Amino acid sequence: MNAAIGYVLIALAVLNLVGLLLVFRRMSRAAPAPRAEPVAQPPAEDETPASEVAMSTEALAGMLRRLDHRLGDIEDQVRRTPTVSVAGDAGATNDRALALAQRLARQGASPQDIADTCGISLTEAELLHRLHSPR
Repeated sequence: MNAAIGYVLIALAVLNLVGLLLVFRRMSRAAPAPRAEPVAQPPAEDETPASEVAMSTEALAGMLRRLDHRLGDIEDQVRRTPTVSVAGDAGATNDRALALAQRLARQGASPQDIADTCGISLTEAELLHRLHSPR
């Protein structure tokens, strides 16, 4: 896995964690104060019953724990993966050379021209020519 993707996933998990924390705090502050209304009346549509708030906080706490575990897993995975080649590395240059060789083969270039232009071996150029040339 690309290290940058890992860092993006970690950032998204942290943002989710912060968002859930803010929702949790807002819900705890907005808990309805006890009223002197009769108990027989159902709560208004815009009010959340206390039992639902309690269940929601437990659900949020569970979600926060799962996110925390997932974030730890992602961090471990990012630490374990080897670094991926960047644009300046030889591996990335080789990928670009192979992509150019494929394009040249599709356009009908000879294997010798492909090898000379892309800096790959003649055997690789012949293989790409056989795979990608128009028949």
